[in-house]
Amino acid sequence: MRKKLFLLLCVAAALASCKKEYITNEYITNEYITNESVYTSKYYISNPDSVVGVDIRPDYLKKGDTVAVFAPSNAVTKDELSKGISVLKSWGLNVVEADNLYMQNGRHAGELSDRLEGMQKLLDNPNIRAIIAARGGYGATHLTPYLDWTKFERSPKWLVGFSDITVLHAVLNNKGIETIHGAMVNNMVNSSSVETLRKALFGELTSHSIQTNSDCIKGKATGRLVGGNLSIIYSLGGTVNDLNVRDAILLIEDTGEANYSIDRMMYNLKQSGKLDCVKGVVIGEFTNASQGKDDPINEIMRDHLEDLGIPVLYGINIGHDSENLATYLGREVELVVDAKKATITYK
Repeated sequence: MRKKLFLLLCVAAALASCKKEYITNEYITNEYITNESVYTSKYYISNPDSVVGVDIRPDYLKKGDTVAVFAPSNAVTKDELSKGISVLKSWGLNVVEADNLYMQNGRHAGELSDRLEGMQKLLDNPNIRAIIAARGGYGATHLTPYLDWTKFERSPKWLVGFSDITVLHAVLNNKGIETIHGAMVNNMVNSSSVETLRKALFGELTSHSIQTNSDCIKGKATGRLVGGNLSIIYSLGGTVNDLNVRDAILLIEDTGEANYSIDRMMYNLKQSGKLDCVKGVVIGEFTNASQGKDDPINEIMRDHLEDLGIPVLYGINIGHDSENLATYLGREVELVVDAKKATITYK
C-alpha cells in the first residue's frame, strides 16, 4: 500500500512540474493552421529555374520514316501489339522493335539490363524518328539512373506514351525537350486517340477544346504543358527527376486510386510549393477511382485549386479511359477558359 501511494505521489509531482504548453499544444492555434504562408514556393525542394524559352522540338514525322516500339515497363505479347503496329504501318511508317520487346521477367519486359539495353539502342539510333511505348505498368523509373541521353539530345526524336511513361516525360521535359502524351501500341483502338496521335506525330495537332463545365475555373494563361500521371509525379517528388513545373501549365490524370489518395497527392503538390509555381492546370480523367467516404474528385480538385487565381480546365479526355487524346508535353500552350469553351492551343 505504501509503495503504491509513493508511486502516485511521484507521478503527481512529475505532472505538476511539467510546463503546460508541453502537454496541451496550445501553440497550435487556428491562426497557425490557416496560415497559407506555409505553402509558399520556397518549400519546393529542388527550387528549379524556369525552363521558359527552352523548346527543343523533334522533327515531325513524314511517310517513310522509321519509328520504334520500346518496352521499359510491363511485359507484352505479340498479340497485344499486332493491331497497334499495323496502325503505325498504315501511316506509311517503318516499324522496328526493341530487342527486349517480347521478353518477360516477372511483370517486366525482361531483366533491367535487357530493358536498359533495348531502350538505349533506340535512343542512340539517329535513323529512328520516334519511340513509342508498347505499354505502361511499372518499371520505367528503374532505367532513369542508367540511361545516357547524350546522342538523343544531339538528334532528338519523339517519345510517346502515358501512365508509367510519365517518368520519361519528366526527364525530357525537364531538359526542355518536347514529348507526346498519348496512346501506346497496346491500346491503339480508339479512333480519336489514334487520330490525335497521328496528328501530333505529323505536326497537324493545333488545339483541344471542351465545353466549359461547372468544375472549370475561368481564366487565361500561357506556359509549358507538363505532367501526366499524378501518382508518378508524386513519386518523383524530391528526386533528381522531380518534375519542373515552374511557370508551367500542369496536366494531371490517374486511374485506380482511392479518392483520399488523390487528395493526399494534391496536398503534396500544395505543400511542396508546386501549385504556387504553376500558371494553370489541366485535369484529365480519373478512372476507376474508389470514393468510399471521401469527397468526390471534382470537389477535391476545387478545394486545392480554386483559391490560386489560375485557370483550370477540368474533364478533358486525356488519361486511362478508352479515349485518350494525344497532347504535346514540354510545349508552350495557351490555356483559355471562358464561359463557353475551355481550350488548349499549342504554340
